[in-house]
Amino acid sequence: MAKRSGPHTLNQLVVERLMHYYHLVADQIESHASGHVSSAQIAQLLEMDDTLVRKDLAAIGVRGRPRVGFSTAELMGAIRETLGFNERYRSIIIGAGRLGGAIASYGGFGKYGLDIVALFDSDPARVGQTLGGVAIHPIESLNAIVREHRVHLAVLTVPADAAQGLAELLVGAGIQAIWNFAPRSLVVPSNVFVRHEHISVGLAELAYYLKRSGARP
Repeated sequence: MAKRSGPHTLNQLVVERLMHYYHLVADQIESHASGHVSSAQIAQLLEMDDTLVRKDLAAIGVRGRPRVGFSTAELMGAIRETLGFNERYRSIIIGAGRLGGAIASYGGFGKYGLDIVALFDSDPARVGQTLGGVAIHPIESLNAIVREHRVHLAVLTVPADAAQGLAELLVGAGIQAIWNFAPRSLVVPSNVFVRHEHISVGLAELAYYLKRSGARP
């Protein structure tokens, strides 16, 4: 049975593991006839320790039943509530190039509560066009649109040399969280959260695996 309590303070690793549990149950387990899943099942499929699974779920108020396990519906509901998927968050994208356009066109963000309301680009030739049904605006209209739509999250998909200046512009406009795809780290005030997506980190993991496996060009 999942018991809801007040806001939880979870570190980044726990949040990431909760997302793995959420996707695993949604994709492979939720449709099972029993309607329940054990920590051992989750741990085996994710190749991790089942004690850690139980600890993570207990941290968000989810308790299993002996020899029965966790209700998949309760587990999914608790994770959605804890991670904020039941809320709606308006977002903007800075950079209407290939990556920005791909993110704007992806239709799967809505189920996590994310609504993209505007794109911005410094190229006058792109302004006025739409990508994924989202209009492209000039950077000069950023403050007005952030205020109008009460935007709290920005996705940054610009070259490295432009990223810091645009991050400062976003902070000044009142943005509270930045999803940064630019290939550089950002310096922002402590009350602004930044998630850096360094694609090179994923490439390093793949290269290391290939090296370990003895793969040759």
